[in-house]
Amino acid sequence: MSSSYPTLPPTMLRVYPTSMNNLPMKRPRRPLALWFTSLLLGLSPHPVAAAQATDPPFRWGGSSSPNMALEVKDLPADPGKTEPLWELKVGTHEYSIPTIDRGRIYIGANDAAVDRPGYKPTGGGVLLCVEQATARLIWRLPSPRNFDGVKAPYHFDQWNCGICSGPVVEDDRVYIVGSRGEILCLDREGQANGNDGAFQEELVYMGLVDTSAAKLEPTDGDILWRYDLLTELGVNGHDVCGSTLLLHGNRLYATTGNGIDDRHDKIPCPLAPSLVVLDKRTGRLLARDDENIGKRMLHCIWSSPCGGRVADRTLIFLGGGDGVLYAFEEPPALPPGGPVQTLQRAWSFDCNPPHYRMRDGQPVPYSKHSQNRPDGPSEIIGTPVFHEGRVYVAIGQSPLHGVGQGCLVCVDAATGKPVWSSQLVERTLATVAIAGELLYLPDYTGNLHCFDAATGQRQWVQDLGSKNWGSSAFVADGKVYVGTEANVLWVFQAGRETQVLSRTRLKSTPITPTAGPGVLYIPTQKSLIAVPGGAASAPPTAHSGAG
Repeated sequence: MSSSYPTLPPTMLRVYPTSMNNLPMKRPRRPLALWFTSLLLGLSPHPVAAAQATDPPFRWGGSSSPNMALEVKDLPADPGKTEPLWELKVGTHEYSIPTIDRGRIYIGANDAAVDRPGYKPTGGGVLLCVEQATARLIWRLPSPRNFDGVKAPYHFDQWNCGICSGPVVEDDRVYIVGSRGEILCLDREGQANGNDGAFQEELVYMGLVDTSAAKLEPTDGDILWRYDLLTELGVNGHDVCGSTLLLHGNRLYATTGNGIDDRHDKIPCPLAPSLVVLDKRTGRLLARDDENIGKRMLHCIWSSPCGGRVADRTLIFLGGGDGVLYAFEEPPALPPGGPVQTLQRAWSFDCNPPHYRMRDGQPVPYSKHSQNRPDGPSEIIGTPVFHEGRVYVAIGQSPLHGVGQGCLVCVDAATGKPVWSSQLVERTLATVAIAGELLYLPDYTGNLHCFDAATGQRQWVQDLGSKNWGSSAFVADGKVYVGTEANVLWVFQAGRETQVLSRTRLKSTPITPTAGPGVLYIPTQKSLIAVPGGAASAPPTAHSGAG
C-alpha cells in the first residue's frame, strides 16, 4: 500500500487547534443520551502496551489486559497548557478508547462526520484507521444504523452512539464488536490491498450499492468475516452492542449484549448466552455459556470479558448482567467442525452484598430510569481486571437510574472467594486502574477513590465537582487522568496522598485517555486530541512497533 494517504478535509483535521484552557469549574446539565460513554469504560477499550519480544497470551483492546494503566513516560501534567500536535474530528458521539498499533490509531465513533462519497449519515457508526503521527486517514468503515433495533422487543442502536468497541489488532487483522449487533474481522490494510476474505459485500454493508459512488475505494474498510449476534444466537440487543473483545490464541471471547425489552419490563430471550467464543480465523462459533444469566438479568450484559493464567489453568472472567462475577474454564481444543461446546463455570461470586438484594425477607427493587432509587442490586458494567492472582470489579447501573450504593470487590482468582470489598464506592461504570500497589476508581457521583490494592484500605477520595460516567481513571507516567461530564480532564499525581496537578476544560466530554511514548491521546465525544509531554516537540514518526 502506498505510504501516502489522503488528507482529511480541514473540517475534520486540525494540526494547530485552539489551545485548551484551564477554566473555573461548574456543574452543567448532562444530555441523557450521552450516558452511553460509560459502556466504553468496560465495554470499552484500553491503552496500548509497549511491544514485547514475545506477544502476550491475551489481547484486550490495545493491550493484554483491561487494567487502565500503562508504562510510558514524558506525558503532560497540564494538557491545557500544551499546544496539541493535532486534533481529529471523529463525529458527534464517540465512546471508543483508541487502540495504537504499529504507527496507526484505530477508533470508533458515530457516522456524523463520515465524508465518504455516496454515504449519508444514518445515526450509525464508523471505524477509523488513521496515521498516528499526523491523524491522516488510512481507511474507514461506515456502518449504517440498524433500524430494526427500534422494533419491539429490540431497543438498541437508537442513541446515535456508533461503534463503541475497543478495536483489537493482531498481525494483519482488526476485530471489533459493531454497533449493529455483530462481530467483525477486518483487514488491517483496508481495501488498499484488494477486497480480501470471504465477505465481498462491503458496498451493500455500507449502503452504497444503489448510489453513483458504488465502487470500492482504497480508503474503504475491508470486512473479512462477520458474525451476527442477533440472528445467530437469538440475542435481544438493548441500547448498544459495544463490548471489547478478548483474544487468546485462535479464540475470540465476546459478550453478546443480551438485555431487557423496549418497555424495560422483561427479558425476551432469557436463554440466550451472555458469553460466546469464536474462531478468530473464520468467525465460527466454538463455545457459549449455559448459565442462563438472562433469567436473572437486571438490565443488560454490557461488561467485557478478560482472561488470566491462574496456576496451571486459563480462566475467563465475566461481569454478569445479574451483578455476579463469573470465571469460566478455557474450552479444550477440538478438531475443526466439532460441536459447539458449553463453557464450564469454575466459580461465581455475587458482587452485591446480601442486603442490597433482600430486606426484611423481601427483594429490594432494582432502580429504573422511570423511578430512581439509591438502594437495590446493580449489574456489572465495568470490565473485571485480573491482576497478580486477584480479580477486581465494581457494580453499577445506567446513569439514568441515578446515584446509588455501589460496591468494589477483590476476589481470589483461583477460588472465587472474597479477599476484600468496599461499599465506600457508589455506583460506577468504570474499570479499575492498578499501578504501584494502588487502585484508582471514579464513581458516578463524581468521586475519585484511591485504594490499597492489596488490603482494600482507602487512601484518599477527591470530589471531582461533577458526575463521572464517561471515563475510567487512566494511570501512566506517575499521573492519574480522569474526566467528568463537566468536560473537565483532571490530572493527579499518583500516590497515597491527594495531589491535583491540573484541571483542563475541554470542548466536549472526555473519554478514557490512552498514551504512546511522549504523547497523551485524549478522546472526547467529538474529537481525538494528541497532546505532547515535556520531551515532545514534534509529532512522532510512524514506526513498526506498537505505539
